Amino acid sequence: MPYRSLAVVLTGVLSVSLVVGCQAARPTPFERASCSTLVKAKQPLEPALKTVADLGFKYADVMCLSWTPHVNVDALVKDFDTEAARVAKALADNELKVSNLTFDGIETKPFDEYKTRFTAVVKLAVRLKAPLVNIMAPSAKSDWADQVAKLKVIHKIAADHGIKLTLETHTGQLTEYPADAERLCREIPGLGLTLDPSHYYAGPNQGKCFDNLYRYVMNTGFRAGGMKWEDIQMRWGEGPIDSAAIVRKLEAHGYRGYYVVEYLEGLGKNDSVESSRLFLEWIRGL
Repeated sequence: MPYRSLAVVLTGVLSVSLVVGCQAARPTPFERASCSTLVKAKQPLEPALKTVADLGFKYADVMCLSWTPHVNVDALVKDFDTEAARVAKALADNELKVSNLTFDGIETKPFDEYKTRFTAVVKLAVRLKAPLVNIMAPSAKSDWADQVAKLKVIHKIAADHGIKLTLETHTGQLTEYPADAERLCREIPGLGLTLDPSHYYAGPNQGKCFDNLYRYVMNTGFRAGGMKWEDIQMRWGEGPIDSAAIVRKLEAHGYRGYYVVEYLEGLGKNDSVESSRLFLEWIRGL
């Protein structure tokens, strides 16, 4: 065989091998399972992370929300190194890595103040090697053009630090309908979604198809839920949401993010810890 032809063949074989190797190396959904620290939303960060680790998770979705006692964003702004070190130590003590950070929406503070706080959270994501910051979407009643302009600003802040930005799909927010969530992603190139399917069942979408969103999903928030707000959080395994089908569709779209279980302590009568445990067992068996 001429050397030129042999080189072409070898190059082709190597290319195929690399593609197959990359596909084979893709972690399973179980290996990408993560648990929100909302599982202990009323407790400080350290016991919340211990609960996540004791359940068997290797990753945590760490709350930077103003109403949770986990990451103190005020402290992060005032003395970044001290607060970042506290969070990093709590993670290391429990041998946990971070799938993402979750932060408040833009409307919670005057925009200049919000940018300062958001930048601190992004810097924390960099410090913790978290790939992504998820924020609450703007209110459904907010001015679309104004919010898009502000989202473009904070998206650039995140991108400049090498961090992805997502909006959560949530009832009462601009993402409560799949068409609007998609429109936001189209108007802000590079913006992603944290898909919480329960809100597309209990909210006004009422279980209608949201397949148009899979291409934009960079993160997830899973819980079992029903068709009304009172049933937004049910015991894992109950209710109409076909979570296995959602995982299959995400995987088919090349999703490489985390499968985060998000049970909120104190919401309804559900045991957040038990349902998080059941989720991990379930995803292990997929």
